[in-house]
Amino acid sequence: MTRQLRWALGLWAVLAVVVFNVVFDWQTRIAGLEFAGTQAGRHASGQPLPTINEGFTPMVRAAAVRGSVWFGLILGTGVVATAAASRTKK
Repeated sequence: MTRQLRWALGLWAVLAVVVFNVVFDWQTRIAGLEFAGTQAGRHASGQPLPTINEGFTPMVRAAAVRGSVWFGLILGTGVVATAAASRTKK
């Protein structure tokens, strides 16, 4: 594996990690706001409040799955594109 090929794959991996972090952070932020709003509404109506483990943890897990999907798509695309580009005639 050439140095340029390693650099290209490394840059794809860095991009995939950055996108995962942005997607996960954004989705976690939205989940936190949704959870807080739900808690406030339930409290105002006198309903029992779910715990963080019951209400928020599944939302965070779903955010991690969505971020992982983007991570896999970007990294997979990068590896395939880099492999295809490295096999072309010069």
